[in-house]
Amino acid sequence: MDDIEIPRYFLCPISLQIMKDPVTTVTGITYDRESIEQWLATASPSENAVCPVTKQPLARTADLTPNHMLRRLIQAWCTTNAVDRIPTPKSPLHRSILLKLIRELKKSDQRDSFLHVNALKKLDELAGETKNHQLMAEAGVPKAVALFVLRCVKEGRFLGLEEALRVLQRTWAPTSENKRLMEDNLEFVKAMWWVLGSDLENAVKTHAL
Repeated sequence: MDDIEIPRYFLCPISLQIMKDPVTTVTGITYDRESIEQWLATASPSENAVCPVTKQPLARTADLTPNHMLRRLIQAWCTTNAVDRIPTPKSPLHRSILLKLIRELKKSDQRDSFLHVNALKKLDELAGETKNHQLMAEAGVPKAVALFVLRCVKEGRFLGLEEALRVLQRTWAPTSENKRLMEDNLEFVKAMWWVLGSDLENAVKTHAL
């Protein structure tokens, strides 16, 4: 690899590594998705970030357009030069997917228990990637899961409770909306204390902390 000259435009301007998932910003510069998302995440919520190359303003929520042509060129070059081929990136998470899972979680019929568990497992998988946390919070996932936990405790149903608490642990943030949810739903706080004092498995209690 050291003896191979890598085309300059294959390298991310931030990481200086071969791009795995090249995306183009509104400023016209292409970066590796992970690098530019981390860059934008460090910006103050009250201020725009700046494009590392052009120094133009770049909103934290700016669209990142996948550069499929460049990705295919990089993959072809990697194959030709016996360099570890970069994997095809996963499609970015869309808000509509989260809203569908939330709707499934809100179904109140006990016959929907397995639908609840399936939705929670998908949310748990998505919550395993830090880059999804902001969108999950904006879509209302923490609130929906918190209300599901409350409903489980009220009805004495524990199927899906462990998954729900794990999703909550991963996505909960001290936002004003979440604080308001806690203040307006003292029953939720009591439910958490009930989980901790119950005979449920330690794994469930750990996620409730």
